[in-house]
Amino acid sequence: PINAPEWKWNASIKWDSPMGGLALNYRHVDKFKWYDGIWEGIIGPYDIFDLHYNYMLTENLEFSVSALNFINDSHKELIGGAEMGQQVIMRLNSIF
Repeated sequence: PINAPEWKWNASIKWDSPMGGLALNYRHVDKFKWYDGIWEGIIGPYDIFDLHYNYMLTENLEFSVSALNFINDSHKELIGGAEMGQQVIMRLNSIF
């Protein structure tokens, strides 16, 4: 396919306990050529590790925090786009 690496793969592991849920995700993308109008270049390779934690505070309120790309493998996922780095996201979800 156009603008896609020959190889990319994902792996994840998840653990649920009374202290909350924990998940570790890994994504690998090989180096590939990108062509889109005036944008042309090489993307990758890059490896991303994400860590997610969630905990039910009450029956209707869930807290979660995610550390995305926590090893800070700075990379671009498309030519002309922003460079991707670390992110930390915290959420409170109401369930009703």
